[in-house]
Amino acid sequence: MYAAPENRGNGEPPAPDMLHLIRATWSAIVARDHRPIGVRLALRRAAAASDGSDVLPRVLSSVIGGFEANGGAPFPRGLVVLAPLGFEFDDTLLGWTAPRNVLLEIGADALADAAQITRLRDVQRHGTRLVLRATAGQTVDARIAGLFQYALANAQVRMSVLTGIGWLACGNKTRAEAEQAFAGGAHAVVGWPIDEAVPDAPGALQPAQKTVLELVRLLQAEADTADLERAFRAEPVLAYLLITLANSSAFRRGTPIGSVTQAITLLGYKRLLKWLILLLVIASKGSRALPQIQAAVARGFFIENLAQALDAGDVAEEGFVAGAFSLLDRITGVSVQELFGSIELPRSIVDAVLNNAGPVAPFLRLARALEGATEAIPTDTVTAPPAAINSALLQALAAADALQSMV
Repeated sequence: MYAAPENRGNGEPPAPDMLHLIRATWSAIVARDHRPIGVRLALRRAAAASDGSDVLPRVLSSVIGGFEANGGAPFPRGLVVLAPLGFEFDDTLLGWTAPRNVLLEIGADALADAAQITRLRDVQRHGTRLVLRATAGQTVDARIAGLFQYALANAQVRMSVLTGIGWLACGNKTRAEAEQAFAGGAHAVVGWPIDEAVPDAPGALQPAQKTVLELVRLLQAEADTADLERAFRAEPVLAYLLITLANSSAFRRGTPIGSVTQAITLLGYKRLLKWLILLLVIASKGSRALPQIQAAVARGFFIENLAQALDAGDVAEEGFVAGAFSLLDRITGVSVQELFGSIELPRSIVDAVLNNAGPVAPFLRLARALEGATEAIPTDTVTAPPAAINSALLQALAAADALQSMV
């Protein structure tokens, strides 16, 4: 289900200049093997958007450009389903093009208009792949079902009105419901119960995880580089992961990194601490934990991106750790109290994850609020311009996608 992005002509992504007109939330698209294979972005029209300014193709192009803005990670390789909500579809959509792995989601209510059906046929003919969103009480003419690559629906709707096209199951609130959808023929599940503990979590820290925690302790004690190198030598896989990540597209660098010594020297202790937290999450991988890993990494990058955009430098670094740690107990089966008892972390990280308090907590609450089908953002999150939030989210999702090949 992966598809490489198409060449977009001059190679430059479109300018993300319309991100202030939307409020984006995201859900993971998870395949049968529990591997995340993409994301669905719900793009709600912002209340402040004036009539006539929110031309849908410009908004969609801004979202596509937002993934690659500011020299971050490259455009995602996995499926990207864009679901504009509250926008009008008109003939301007006929001139819009997108990477091949981008699909446009259309509500079944749009199919009641013959002119809209003709328009969607033309959109598909121009190369844009479509996803049909169907809800209870809607009927779909089998003759037009061929317009769509997939149907997004819950099990009841899918069984009653949708046949012959791939099924993306939604509305699954528990892991058991998601597994039932797979058993019922779902190609993938959109939205994953990431707050549920992973069933096969080991319940104890593994050797590589213990080594990472020891490295974190050494960094906080400002140990010599030689001590860090010795710890890495005890776990060659971690050394390999560090070097591989250092040269990955998720962290673009001007100079290739070829050794642990280079990585430590070039990154510095603060940057290395962040990388080790990321390695701890990746070293915790399991076949059923991959959606949680994706979400944890995305949270960390989002908090860091938004804090930097708001000139909150202290929150940026600690926020990445808080985001990455926020699901580590579900991934490992080890309580956060035990995890935090193994190392000393800044108070703001502990307060954010354990107590939902402190300067990082509003950023973490916002990161959580952007997951799933949230209709409104809680008032106790950080206040930031919509464009800054959307940009931070898109770049975080691109970075998380770039790391999928590592896990």
